[in-house]
Amino acid sequence: MKRYFSIFTFIFIVFYASDLLAQTPYNTIPDWLSIEEESYGTGCDFGDINRDGFLDLAVSNGNDMALAPNYIYLNEFGFIPTEAAFISEDSLYSGHCEFGDIDNDGYPEIMVANYISEDWHPGSVQIYDNVEGQIEGLPSWITADSVYSFRATFGDPDGDGDLDLAVATGEAYHEEFRRNLIFYNNDGVLATTPGWISADYDAAYDVQFVDIDNDGDQDVAFLTSGGPVKIYYNYGDSIETLPTYTTYSTDNGNSFDFADVNGDGYLDMGVANNTQLDGSGLFKIYYSDNGSLPPVEDWQSYTSGYGSEAVFCDIDGDGDQDFITGRWFGLVYIYLNNDGEFGIMPTWQCDGAYELVVENIVFADIDYAQEILQIETFTGDGVTRLFHLSDRYIQGIEGVIVDGQELPLDRFCYSLQDTWISLAEAPQDSVTIQYRASDTKDMAVSNWDGSTYMFYNSPTGIFDGFTAVPLEIELHQAYPNPFNALTNISFTIKNPGRLKIDIFDLNGRLVENLVDRYFQAGTHSKIFDAAEISSGMYFYRLKSSAYSDTKQMLLLK
Repeated sequence: MKRYFSIFTFIFIVFYASDLLAQTPYNTIPDWLSIEEESYGTGCDFGDINRDGFLDLAVSNGNDMALAPNYIYLNEFGFIPTEAAFISEDSLYSGHCEFGDIDNDGYPEIMVANYISEDWHPGSVQIYDNVEGQIEGLPSWITADSVYSFRATFGDPDGDGDLDLAVATGEAYHEEFRRNLIFYNNDGVLATTPGWISADYDAAYDVQFVDIDNDGDQDVAFLTSGGPVKIYYNYGDSIETLPTYTTYSTDNGNSFDFADVNGDGYLDMGVANNTQLDGSGLFKIYYSDNGSLPPVEDWQSYTSGYGSEAVFCDIDGDGDQDFITGRWFGLVYIYLNNDGEFGIMPTWQCDGAYELVVENIVFADIDYAQEILQIETFTGDGVTRLFHLSDRYIQGIEGVIVDGQELPLDRFCYSLQDTWISLAEAPQDSVTIQYRASDTKDMAVSNWDGSTYMFYNSPTGIFDGFTAVPLEIELHQAYPNPFNALTNISFTIKNPGRLKIDIFDLNGRLVENLVDRYFQAGTHSKIFDAAEISSGMYFYRLKSSAYSDTKQMLLLK
């Protein structure tokens, strides 16, 4: 149904949005800008590459403009330097990227969709392997056939506990329409040829795995340019090749996302549309009706333009999912969620001096200022293997316990962004998931026209540096000291947090990483076994995001 607004309504909306600005926990000016600014940044994602408990930032570059390498900015205990620590050895026309632990070893790989190649020929999708915390400079996996792909994403549609890959294909500007694809993972090895191929042809620019009907398996959704949003239903043993759901609109969609924005237990859909190829340029939301999305939007923004990004995230920590959007040659906009409803004007927008070409927006608590350990338990029925956590953009998974037994890494997979857990076997009685979350999520924005931006989350809207909550830590003396082969290293913390203890020799060389994980408040200890090293003076250093202490110990054999 069309909506009409008087000038008085418009004035009211402007003042209403201004009044709500204080509720949005970001400065309007970015707090962090990358040094790299001429690579046509397109995709970005957060992932813990080296398993130190801090989320690193990957940025894929090139788009359809230039050959460019991909970057990773390593998080140094709550601080991300503005210069990339990793630069890929290859340079391509890359679209979006995503972290995913393909081989279930705990170290996430980085996947990059390459939109085109030279002279606008098809590109590829590739994966850079992560070998015990080191990302390889060249990809170890690449699609067997060339494909136009701006985005791809990980999921587990076959429900076997490892990550499969869905690829959106096609290129709208030259009317190169292609079939969309899914590549299946078998015991940690991803096939290079697709196991699922759509029967229809599209130029698709976004893809998501989403259990839209709440039947316990992941359907696959594609956002097409100049066409409808399409959802292909998963029937457990197969995925349909023609979509059951399509929107009536043949808009020029560029990005979409799914989240339960009104708390009814079903996933709703937000879409960013673009006027470049005769689209509406409106941001839209479709509310699910008991697992069935309507073909026509229920909400749309007042303004239009080059809509390029739409994502849901609880940015103000009030327990509901807000709508964050962006435009090419425009701004980042936030529409705060008010009991499942959104105003048609944004609550917050970045400063006009920082107009940018928004491509991707992702979230993480970079400095772990408000990280907390969460535990959720679900009832098992012997059938269901897919479970959704109550928040999105979490910090990490600490453990998955099924029927009283902790699962090894190769028996489940997950998404930190969409916060689903998929198990290799269905629990009979229960599954308990321990994970780290935060109510103060920082926002990263990839920018085709310059630096990657980050806005730090501060409840006051004013950020004065990394304000990690002090853990009030006391590192105790090793006992015994001097020691022969075995000594006990202990520490006390007064509130939960992630800690790392490293052992160094007299020359400062790392001997062993003794501890690297999240701890609850209290006193904890760890035995250091020095049976394999020679006598001498050694140092043990405890470090968190806001604390560091080093003590010495003497090994006598």
